Amino acid sequence: MTYSTALRVCIVRVPDDVCPEQPWRRLLSRAELAYCFGLARAGEHLAARVAAKQAVVAALCWPGPVPWQGIEILRTPRQPPEVRLSGAIERWRQAACLAVPRVSLTHAANHAAALAWLPTTPDKANQ
Repeated sequence: MTYSTALRVCIVRVPDDVCPEQPWRRLLSRAELAYCFGLARAGEHLAARVAAKQAVVAALCWPGPVPWQGIEILRTPRQPPEVRLSGAIERWRQAACLAVPRVSLTHAANHAAALAWLPTTPDKANQ
């Protein structure tokens, strides 16, 4: 598969306190929160998803503020993270005939980073 050269990177510092009552509820979906808080080093996983959402917005050249609840970064065992778009950003992506971005996440030692890129040939599952 061929990918475009439009690659976006975002780096986020992991907060010291990752209480579920913090702004995470505004930034992440219930599924994202459940996944992250079910893992060791939850803060790194939370920050990686925030970074991924920012990278997805940049890869799509979305013209507005980050629609936090319109972007989900989901993960199933033995699969790479999957981007799911909904609401205004999904309608905008479809109208612009853009593929659903792919993401890669990493985290370590108080920082998290994400890459997002647009495949040049959209997967049938993500159309």
